[in-house]
Amino acid sequence: MSALVPAASSELVLARTRREIIHNCDKDVPLASDDPRYADLSEGRGDKAAEMLATKLLACKEGQYVHAAFVSHRGAGKTTEIQRIAKHVEQRFHMVYLEATVEMDPIQIESEDLLFNIALAVEVEMRRLGKPLDADLLGRVETWFAEAVKTTKWAQGYSAEVAAGVEGKVEVPFLGSLFAQAKALLKHESEYRTEVKQVLKRYPGTLLQSVNDMLDAANAAIAPRSLLLVVDNLDRYTPTIIDELLVLGADRIRSLRCNLVVTPPISLLLKPRSAQLDDRYVCFDLFTVRLRARTAEVYDERAFDGPGRDLLEQALGKRIDLDLMMPSKAVRDRLIAASGGGIRELLDLVSMAALYANGEAIVEADVERAIARRKQRIRDQINVNGWWPALRYIAETKQLSADENSLSVLFHRLAFKYNGEGWYDVHPLVAELPEFRDDGAKR
Repeated sequence: MSALVPAASSELVLARTRREIIHNCDKDVPLASDDPRYADLSEGRGDKAAEMLATKLLACKEGQYVHAAFVSHRGAGKTTEIQRIAKHVEQRFHMVYLEATVEMDPIQIESEDLLFNIALAVEVEMRRLGKPLDADLLGRVETWFAEAVKTTKWAQGYSAEVAAGVEGKVEVPFLGSLFAQAKALLKHESEYRTEVKQVLKRYPGTLLQSVNDMLDAANAAIAPRSLLLVVDNLDRYTPTIIDELLVLGADRIRSLRCNLVVTPPISLLLKPRSAQLDDRYVCFDLFTVRLRARTAEVYDERAFDGPGRDLLEQALGKRIDLDLMMPSKAVRDRLIAASGGGIRELLDLVSMAALYANGEAIVEADVERAIARRKQRIRDQINVNGWWPALRYIAETKQLSADENSLSVLFHRLAFKYNGEGWYDVHPLVAELPEFRDDGAKR
């Protein structure tokens, strides 16, 4: 089991209605470090990724920085584990958390976007802590930025609005309203964004130095602790974009004077593009919870092996009054087996079953309707993208192939990586599709 210190939890309120199940099983809400719904799945994962990352951080000497990549398939629970790590190391580190797809453009991200948002996030967090950064430092950053972009159409238009009184007399809490407005500009595609980013690209060293000056000041203000910067959701961008940001741009990113944890797509670790990800960052990979032996039939829900099944039932038991809302063991087993060990998949299926349910409790018919819906979407994805051969190869060999589609099905959670020898298998609902099983019978 994980050696991370359990966080003090707030009062546990189990779901006792279908509406409460949907709320408590929201797959898109990562758990805070003290959330009573948290369940330690490390024994079922067969790894100690979170524990090892925490140990790596705590072993860091003063003046040194850890730059780490925390990787897995999407929805494996990285964000929740990161929150737990931050709580475990809080005596040494203070986390500044950036959700990339929320704070920045969810499609395209470059180093200028990241550095700009780091500056904003650090300044805001220091004010929240009651330790605002030095006004002279912020003034120098503001002056540099205003001077750099003053010839752009966007800055000239903004200056005209201020002169006309559009800005008003509302106090702006950051470096200056120009800098603050630039965040919104950089988040959305436009002619102005392109122009401003081209200007910033002409001053790569100055922008990085400005951010580092702010990091230095923040670290000094919270000493003896130091900043732990987490940039999450990077696995939701295409591998090519994140390769350019983190690998090709590693010299810039790794020059940040703070401890850094990033969450790139797992394909960058498995199939490097410009260079090895683990040559640039220390990498920790989080496995899926194993539910069966490597040699068992993937679609046989009776083939549970190891602690995974019980751990996932315990995870549900921290969210739902199972005896009341899901009294049938067969129903629980069906949901857990159909998830393939993916916690996000399990929560999604449970929520959907609660939506379908007509009675007070979730019964087998509700579960099968939720599973049928998921299988319909899986089938359409596979058919449209031509992924059947890649999935059959994974099912037969328990490994990935050189086919780029192997990484695509992993990205889309149609295949999972399990512990032990690091074997792979297809999502169990893929294996239930007639197209998959009929082809296997022909062979």
